[in-house]
Amino acid sequence: MWPVLLDWQGTVIYAYPLFIGLSWGLGYRLGESAMPEDMTRTQYSLWVLGLFISSWIGAKLLFILTQDRWATGDLVRAANFWLGGGFVFLGGLLGGGVYSLIVATLLPQFSTKRMSFLLVPLLWAHAVGRIGCFLAGCCYGTESHLPWAVEMHGSHRHPTQLYEAFGLALLAWLLKTRRISSNKLPAYLLGYGVLRWVVECFRGDELRGAWFGQSTSQWIALAMAFVGVALIVRSQLPKKA
Repeated sequence: MWPVLLDWQGTVIYAYPLFIGLSWGLGYRLGESAMPEDMTRTQYSLWVLGLFISSWIGAKLLFILTQDRWATGDLVRAANFWLGGGFVFLGGLLGGGVYSLIVATLLPQFSTKRMSFLLVPLLWAHAVGRIGCFLAGCCYGTESHLPWAVEMHGSHRHPTQLYEAFGLALLAWLLKTRRISSNKLPAYLLGYGVLRWVVECFRGDELRGAWFGQSTSQWIALAMAFVGVALIVRSQLPKKA
């Protein structure tokens, strides 16, 4: 772990917030370079601002819901929680997804299919964020004696953060292929749903909640994969005349 990247003469740079900021900056720039020609930068910036706010709220709310009920009230009242660490990516994805559907309903020019150009930038940004998790020591794995296991929290563990970062980079590459480029959303939902479910099998942290032997994230990942498959099947059905 390397949670503090620099501590020199009163200047402290923490890995986690730095990489979270880098991930949003990278995602924004990559999305800007891929946006449709008939979309203005102002439209894009305003849309991303709404996405940022909704994702932030969703990530915080799911974090709260997976905590012990005695800690929930303290978290809600703590200003440093809302402005600091304590995120669940899938909560942010759900919050951003709800926002995207609402905007697409009200403004057809921001339809989910048209805005799917942001999925590849999202994957690269997410991968960078997971590197920040690795340096900070959060989202860590179960104990492992494999050659690539890393020393973390007093044991050798699966580097689950790096597993996910590698999988995200691979999925970003796949979504750029010609065969998938026109059907990004279902492929993303299926691909990331499967990836996240598998990575969760190697997770060792206890701050995620569990129901019927599956973590909260695994249930959400399964739902994502199911929706992705349903959308793929639907796209293959013959269109009605």
